[in-house]
Amino acid sequence: MVLEDLQTFIAVAHTRSFSKAAQRLRVAQSSLSKRVQRLETDLGVALFLRHGRGVSLTESGTILLARADKLVREVQDIESDVRSATSEPVGPVRIAMPPVTAPVLAPLVFQDCRTHYPRISPHLRENTSDNIHEWLLSGDIDLALLYNPEDSADFVVHPLLSEPLYLIAPAFDKTTGQPIAYPASYGIDDLARLPLILPRSPHSIRILVERLCAGNGIQPDVRGESDSIRTTKGIVEIGLGCTIFSKGALAEEIAQGRLRAIPFKSPLLSWTLCLVHPRRDNLSLAIMAVKRIITVQVGTLLKRGFWPDARDLSA
Repeated sequence: MVLEDLQTFIAVAHTRSFSKAAQRLRVAQSSLSKRVQRLETDLGVALFLRHGRGVSLTESGTILLARADKLVREVQDIESDVRSATSEPVGPVRIAMPPVTAPVLAPLVFQDCRTHYPRISPHLRENTSDNIHEWLLSGDIDLALLYNPEDSADFVVHPLLSEPLYLIAPAFDKTTGQPIAYPASYGIDDLARLPLILPRSPHSIRILVERLCAGNGIQPDVRGESDSIRTTKGIVEIGLGCTIFSKGALAEEIAQGRLRAIPFKSPLLSWTLCLVHPRRDNLSLAIMAVKRIITVQVGTLLKRGFWPDARDLSA
């Protein structure tokens, strides 16, 4: 078996699609198909069932995936350890961040790497928490920033900060042009009557809202869904609903008086930003260095007020 073929098989297995796997690996789909066919020939079994919606694993493919994931990660760890055998951290470090945080934090991390560890090559991927979680599971990234990550024996989770969430609402009535009067705060029960625009599950905010509402025996009034906070704030600003988010990502709109941020009475409506990495016996020097850089720079941004009202948990 060729390691490259195993990596291709894993990509197809996780994406359930030859075309998506080809995009992820940045290779031609024909070349990717040949790799999988070569692996199936070497093993003498079919690994995938092809159908109109993509592919699914055969029983043999399921067995191989469980072993291949561990094998490829072990090879990657060996490569990383060998590269890090010198006293200087060296090599690529694959990082994932949510869209709210990446534009501000990533440049600081890249700058620190360039200044202090020039032989480290940071590679950034930006997406929502559910996609980042999939990348962690598949071994596609080394470090990730996640809000409210689920507990898993496969990951090491370091909480960095806890941030309250607010009801984000339009500041003005678009019909009359007059400021809208809001109460000083809202309770969880109010989510049953407030017209909400929320991200789809499994976004961490959607999961949090649904769990809290279920615990209080109510159903949130979700009028629409949007996974992009940039799009959501535009929808809210023209008066089509409210959303739930932190202040940091909407500081400009709130300061300009275009949106209002109303607190919740319950401290349960908050989320925790965590630094997460796969559980390994030994992290490379490069990964450990970038991990320290991220922790320090999050602390710096916290002191500068990038996360208003947040509480430092890094200690």
